[in-house]
Amino acid sequence: MHSFRSRIGALGVLAALSVALGPGAPAGAAVLYRWVDADGIVHYSDRPAPGAEKVQIASAQTYSSHPAASTPRRNGTTAAAPKYSRVAITSPTEGQSFVDTGGKVDAAAVVEPGLASGHQLWFQLDGTRQPDPAGADMTASFEVGRGTHTLAAVVTDEQGHEVLSSAAVTFYVLQHSIAQPPRGPLLTPPKKH
Repeated sequence: MHSFRSRIGALGVLAALSVALGPGAPAGAAVLYRWVDADGIVHYSDRPAPGAEKVQIASAQTYSSHPAASTPRRNGTTAAAPKYSRVAITSPTEGQSFVDTGGKVDAAAVVEPGLASGHQLWFQLDGTRQPDPAGADMTASFEVGRGTHTLAAVVTDEQGHEVLSSAAVTFYVLQHSIAQPPRGPLLTPPKKH
């Protein structure tokens, strides 16, 4: 490389620098030579020319990342992060109503292809993760009050960090009371004495 011609100033310096440094260039500042010819065109080169001034160009800032840590297995090999294709609430279903159950709601979830070793499934009721993980069969029972509720499933890794979560389903708990007795054409009328 002998010289570069540029009419765009700073871009010419950057182009010259990238060529001058090349893949085998040493780290640190680069030295370029700059001069203007009789036609007013600015030239840059990695070699001195008559009337050229020496220009010191700082090297580009670089960053080297550390390799991602992998989880060692017991036999000394490293475990790849599991890839789940699906996590979902299977019970209750979206929009399901529970009537006169005393607030008891049974929940179930599915994780495909299955929980990885050390991972756990948690139910998140109304946005709050429950204090205990789901059992091995990925089920749990809850006592919830009357009203509208949401339920989601969350998978966590060995350190308790969330790996994946399901979409939340909305369900309803309806309890009849003396103030609001059940009504409807299919109900048996009260017996008269």
